Amino acid sequence: MNKIIPTLRSRITEDGGVASLYKEHCIYLLPMLGWFTFSCLLSFYNKFVFGKTHMNFPCPLLLTSIHFGLQWLFSFSISSIFSESLGGSQVKSMPWEAFLAIALPCGIVTAADVGFSNMALSRISITFYTMVKASSPIFVVISAYIFGIEKITVSLLLVVLIISAGEMLTVLGEVQFDTIGFVYVLIASILSGCRWTVVQLKIQSIDPPLKSTVATMRLLSPVMFISMLIYSLLWENPIAQLGPHSDTIYFTSFSEGMKTLGIGLGGGFLAISMLIFEFYLIMHSSALVLMIGGVLKELVTIMLGVTLLGDEINLINIMGCFVVFSGVILFKVSHHITKIEKSYDSVDEELRTNGSSTDESLQNESMFSYDDEDMVHASIDNAFEVDENEMKQIEGGYTEINTINKRKEG
Repeated sequence: MNKIIPTLRSRITEDGGVASLYKEHCIYLLPMLGWFTFSCLLSFYNKFVFGKTHMNFPCPLLLTSIHFGLQWLFSFSISSIFSESLGGSQVKSMPWEAFLAIALPCGIVTAADVGFSNMALSRISITFYTMVKASSPIFVVISAYIFGIEKITVSLLLVVLIISAGEMLTVLGEVQFDTIGFVYVLIASILSGCRWTVVQLKIQSIDPPLKSTVATMRLLSPVMFISMLIYSLLWENPIAQLGPHSDTIYFTSFSEGMKTLGIGLGGGFLAISMLIFEFYLIMHSSALVLMIGGVLKELVTIMLGVTLLGDEINLINIMGCFVVFSGVILFKVSHHITKIEKSYDSVDEELRTNGSSTDESLQNESMFSYDDEDMVHASIDNAFEVDENEMKQIEGGYTEINTINKRKEG
């Protein structure tokens, strides 16, 4: 009983007190802000470099593979220098079977998600891209259900329907609709839902857990780099696009080549910074935290796309965006309620499991209480017994005095 009561108190404090508010919403504020900032910057970087009306770089997948290669080089170097504190030794000593079982699915799906996202940005506006990509919660729910992480409930189905309706309004309201770009970003949304679930499932299954986000980057970035490079070679044919016989100017001279290399290094810096915060959130929270935190980022991205890049948006777009984000917020509320119910169920199960020991403790406490009560009553009875004896003595004295008085009168 003494062990269960503190457990209940701690859980009640976590679920309903100030500690719950901090743990659920504030503890991830700084890493979420970092991911938010660098993710926005990377989105605008990709739009500027790959967009047809801007720099129009012809091989977005190749440039993205360079970003992943820089992530591999950075994470390998840093985790090798600080091998114990950052977990580089743990990744190095990992068996090949365990390494490939984690790195292959995570790296392949991440590279595909990022690749289709960047190809979509080369064809559609960042505003339309952001609106469609906001549908990823649908595919997070589906993939989480497939992998047994989430259960399909009526509330989740309602959320999916709301977000789907919002996406339909968004697509219908798009002024400059591009079918291929829409297909690319829709595929990216599907892969994004799978990506968060797979990465969370694989990374959190490592025992002991990885020590840092740098170790996570070292584990996943090699497959991400190789996968993206293969996608580029098969899809873009970069040799023909950027070679000496092409019409582009990116490598026509040394200065142009250095400029192109600088653009790639800048994007790599943004991607590394974003992934450090992203992997931290995945390792310490869940895919849902990233998904919900991304809502605010997407809203700001839309506003910046309209104000800075001149993207067109009409009333139907605004309505669709509002419906989508309402569905995401509803999903957050539903998930939080489900989490609280699971917590209470676990408490009930703990009480049932420890029922016999609890009953025994209660019985012992009742026995001690009964003994104490008996002692109190016994003390009271003894006190009354003493009072009765004294009363008898007093009565005897009065009787004797009365007898003497009667004799004197006689």
